[in-house]
This record gives sequence, structure tokens and C-alpha cells, in this order.
Amino acid sequence: MQIEFELQPLFSFSIIPVLIILAIFLSMTAFFIKKFLKPKVVESKKTVKNVSLIKSQFLEKISDLETKFENKKLTSREAYQELSLLIRLFVYELTSLEVHKYTLREIEKINIPVLTELIKEYYDPEFSKLSRGNIKNSIVKTKEVIEKWN
Repeated sequence: MQIEFELQPLFSFSIIPVLIILAIFLSMTAFFIKKFLKPKVVESKKTVKNVSLIKSQFLEKISDLETKFENKKLTSREAYQELSLLIRLFVYELTSLEVHKYTLREIEKINIPVLTELIKEYYDPEFSKLSRGNIKNSIVKTKEVIEKWN
């Protein structure tokens, strides 16, 4: 007894629906990658800052502070507090780092040695019960830092 059999041909189907489904899948994948996985580029709002103008404004404010202190309108502690705020705002104006909100430890981490040195100098007279700092020397140093700032 001899058995004969014939293999059936593979299912016949059109390739066009498969290509359409594949194209839809690829376009959805590309959209997903573009929309959700691609890092967003933040456009920086770079404005040209007039450094010399900012320097002159802050030097003027420090001179006003010095005058107030000499006229006894500010205590030494108040003068140090204001001086600390002024140098922090100066750095903020030029770098956009919000150092006026930072503690000394945070300022040390941002690696601006001249600012760190000034703030360390201000800390004791600014926060101790008896202010033992020399505000006039601190004002001179602060002015020098502002004048030499690049």
C-alpha cells in the first residue's frame, strides 16, 4: 500500500497590509521617541549684561552703605548684613546663581572663592552678639572684588 500525500501551499496573503501595519508601528515608535524620550532643549534667555553698568551700580550702593554707617544710621551688624546682601545680589546679577538665598556651605560648593572668602569674613560680625569686624576694611575688600570681577 502506497500512500501519497501532497503538501498544502502556504497561506497566501498579501504583503501590502503587513507593510501598512509596519509603517504605522514605526511612525508611532518614532513619535513616541521624539515626544517623550528625546531630551528637551531649553532655550536659554541669554541677555547681554552690561557688566560695567552693574559694577558701577553696586559700587554706588556700597558707597551709600558706607555713608549710612559713618553717619551712624546703621550698626556694624546691620552694615555687614547689608554688605553681604549686596555682594550676593551682585554675583546673582552677573551669574544668575541665586547666591542671595544660599548658606555659606552652599556658596562654598559653587566654587567662587572670592565670594566664599567675603561671606566667611562677614559671618561672625553679621551673626554674633558682639560685632567684632572692621566694616571699613570689609567694604574696601568688597569694592575691590567688584572692580576686579570679570
